[in-house]
Amino acid sequence: MRVLATTNRKLREEVAAGRFREDLFYRLNVFPLNLPPLRERPRDILPLANYLLQQSLTQGRRVPRFTPAAQQQLLAHAWPGNVRELDNLMQRALILLSGDAIDVELLNFETEPLASHVSTTAQPAAKAGRLPEDLKSVEEQMIIDALHETKGGRRDVAERLGISERTLRYKIARMREEGISIPG
Repeated sequence: MRVLATTNRKLREEVAAGRFREDLFYRLNVFPLNLPPLRERPRDILPLANYLLQQSLTQGRRVPRFTPAAQQQLLAHAWPGNVRELDNLMQRALILLSGDAIDVELLNFETEPLASHVSTTAQPAAKAGRLPEDLKSVEEQMIIDALHETKGGRRDVAERLGISERTLRYKIARMREEGISIPG
């Protein structure tokens, strides 16, 4: 029997902090694979979206294409829900699809695309299709702004940002570890 386990945490750090059993870590750590989140792999977004569409289609139905505007929207999104969020988005688009192309109006994101939050002075993402270097700082600033606006109400912040409370707690903990002052 083989066990495949995934996590969004750095287990070695969790073991050192006493939040994960060391013996279990060594049982699971036979062949570790590090796969960065989708937001750090923009070249994977469109091929993965096409694959997920194909997996959700009924037999005999052709895979719809993305309009250029829809492609830009997919690439501009922050993907806080990672591949699961992309899969859900593709399923919603298929449900709403009436033609053979997916356009922006069929992309019902749970959160706004990242591009709407990036200032016009941000560095362009032209180099080899990479996202701006300050993507992480944009996300952190969005969290801090939402915490200020909601006076620290974590549930309201998570809802406003379109992420789970668990994801918000993780991101806030990561920000604290980096020495960022968290309001509330």
